[in-house]
Amino acid sequence: MNSSTLKNLLQKLSSFGLETLELFKTKPRQDFSASIQSLCQSLLGLQGEAASIAIAEEIILSYQRGTAEEKSRFFRYLHDTLAADPAATAAAIARYQAAPSQANLQALAAACEAPRLALLRTLNTAPGGTMALISMREDLLKTGGAAAVRDILDADFASLFRAWFNRGFLQLRRIDWQTPALILEKLIEYESVHEIKGWPDLRRRLQQDRRCFGFFHPAIPNVPLIFVEVALTHGFSNNIQELLKPAATEAADKPFNTAVFYSINNCLFGLRGISFGNFLIKQVVEDLSLSNPEIRHYITLSPVPGFLKWLAGKPEVLQRCRPEEQQAIQALLPAPQSSQLRLSPVLPSLLPRLCAHYLLNAKSREKPLDAVARFHLGNGARLERINWLADVSPNGLQQSAGLMVNYVYDMATVAHNHEAYEQRSEVIASGAVRKLLEAGHQGATALP
Repeated sequence: MNSSTLKNLLQKLSSFGLETLELFKTKPRQDFSASIQSLCQSLLGLQGEAASIAIAEEIILSYQRGTAEEKSRFFRYLHDTLAADPAATAAAIARYQAAPSQANLQALAAACEAPRLALLRTLNTAPGGTMALISMREDLLKTGGAAAVRDILDADFASLFRAWFNRGFLQLRRIDWQTPALILEKLIEYESVHEIKGWPDLRRRLQQDRRCFGFFHPAIPNVPLIFVEVALTHGFSNNIQELLKPAATEAADKPFNTAVFYSINNCLFGLRGISFGNFLIKQVVEDLSLSNPEIRHYITLSPVPGFLKWLAGKPEVLQRCRPEEQQAIQALLPAPQSSQLRLSPVLPSLLPRLCAHYLLNAKSREKPLDAVARFHLGNGARLERINWLADVSPNGLQQSAGLMVNYVYDMATVAHNHEAYEQRSEVIASGAVRKLLEAGHQGATALP
């Protein structure tokens, strides 16, 4: 390994009282791959905890100094060299088949486990190891080389992360203006639904009629894994501009009766696919019901991110529209403008109808095509209402022509709704939404 790596490692070992350890003193200078692979092999062969932590930290530092190409080679090494031993696995299978028992089954499971999993678990024990592994998975997903390598390694990372980040380890915290600035800066950085435009905007979102909650993990206490922003209101909200504008000056002596979830953000790309949101919403509902018993309604004001993209790729849907409707849609699709929507005589009735068709009938593997719909319906929410001109920001116009959706979390029915969705792929929707489809089926704009 190179001299700086060796020097750093020996200093760490010395600090643990292990200065006589002879693992590396005679190794010649090596390039990145040889150096980090030597460290990995040494780590897997060690028994002592102190030395393991020191070497794990050095592996992480060496990896972080690597180029994109060097990191890709490291992933190939994990895939090729630190895979499960086929011969040992075959022998364990034969022993179990010859004498089925719990002991032989456990031995088979151990033989099937790739040594890289033991390596990753030990890397997690290093200072900052958890966050380093999250970043490593992000590198893997973005630039991890061949798909076959990426998919196998990603399954290993995801398996470990699901265990390390299960609900039992997550801490729900309310985030307010008194929260340390280090965490508040993360809200600005990671907000991806409705941009936070600086500190005054953030402060508005943390005022008395607003709530923000996040899930944190003990290993990375200053980074929210996911956070949700909530507005306390009088009645349902159908417009994000109203929710985000500066606070009203009139006295708010009337008790709030509705909690509106208007932004949910996963913060770390390296934890993609590790589910937190369903736990978060249910935990926040429970927390709010205890601290604000006057709240009776829990709803969302949600984007419809795939609507216009879907509509642009569905000529058969447009062909069922009247000529003047087709013309209005075709004029809108390249670059939707709020003025087009406000002035059009046909779009205010047509677009919500098409959106209802998209949310109720556009499917992928029998589930709604829209990711936000899948999330809330899978949690047991009800599709309640489609709102016209609810988000006229550039992003809202480009995604859904300004449409947003209310999903309702009725604690008396979420379990039933969840089962209907999971067992029968049933989309639970209000009568108002279903009437939008019926209106389309009654005339020339009947949709396929």
